[in-house]
Amino acid sequence: MFETLHCIALRTIKYSDSRSILSAWSAERGYVSFAMPAGKGREAGRRRALTMPLAAFEGVCDIRGDRDVMFIRDLKPMNVGMSMISDPAKLAMALFMAEVFEKLLRNSQHDETLSLMLFDSIDALNHAGPRGVANFAIWTLYRLTVPLGIEPDMSDWQPGALFDLESARWRQSLPMSGQSFTGDEAKAVKILSRLSRENIERLRLSRAARRALLDGILRYYDIHFCRMTPLHSLDVVCELF
Repeated sequence: MFETLHCIALRTIKYSDSRSILSAWSAERGYVSFAMPAGKGREAGRRRALTMPLAAFEGVCDIRGDRDVMFIRDLKPMNVGMSMISDPAKLAMALFMAEVFEKLLRNSQHDETLSLMLFDSIDALNHAGPRGVANFAIWTLYRLTVPLGIEPDMSDWQPGALFDLESARWRQSLPMSGQSFTGDEAKAVKILSRLSRENIERLRLSRAARRALLDGILRYYDIHFCRMTPLHSLDVVCELF
């Protein structure tokens, strides 16, 4: 059965001299893997450009129930995410988030709400200004807690409260685990819960505060969803932003 899939490219690894394996998120099938022909010609270069990390593309896939790795042809770009290729800052962020998404989504099936958020997020990165790009990782990771079912409980928030990473709620005193956001980082968590792609530029953070928030959100995912660390591109993106 042939089906058109709309995908976000995540990671390509070399399988043999003639084949590579592309992992991707598809709106129709969830997490998928494709066998891609390797090569050095014009068509091979076009395929690599269309399937660079976080690029959105569509193609016709041969769906067979007994195959974990599928074949896809007639690749075309979608109308989101492509201009980030020419922006070094957006490209660095795209490489990092593709690595993050590959870890988060590899066991996920079709989910319409999750798909809509993922495609909207890469479109937001495509259109973001400098501060929006810098804030993109923490905003997107917070945003994805909703469709992934691990959204923090914001109902107990009060000025001066601490955010307990393990219980995913607000407290007035330090938790026994010691894993919490305090001070400006706690305030930033509250702000993140209100951010949208239209106002992502408004969050002003120092590089140190942004790194602390990103580390904390990744720990949150470690606790509540899946093991995220180590991430090979984490230090690079933190040096840039």
